[in-house]
Amino acid sequence: MNLTVRDAARRLGVSPSLVYDWCRRHLLTHFRFARPGKRGKILIPDDALGEFVERFKVSPETAPSPVRLKHIRQ
Repeated sequence: MNLTVRDAARRLGVSPSLVYDWCRRHLLTHFRFARPGKRGKILIPDDALGEFVERFKVSPETAPSPVRLKHIRQ
C-alpha cells in the first residue's frame, strides 16, 4: 500500500512539511508522479516508511551513554 505525504505525516505524528523535506533530501524512499516541470504527486510505500522509522529507532542498547558535564555542580 502507498501512502500520501499527509497520511505518512499523520501516521508518524509529524508535519507534512517535514515529510516533504525527508523526500527532498532523499532520506525517505518515495515515488514522484509528475510531468516535466511539475511537482506532481508523492507516494510513499508503507514498507519504506517502516524501514525509515527503524533506522532512527533508539533503544537502551544503541543509545549513547550519558555525558557528564564537569562545569555543572551536582
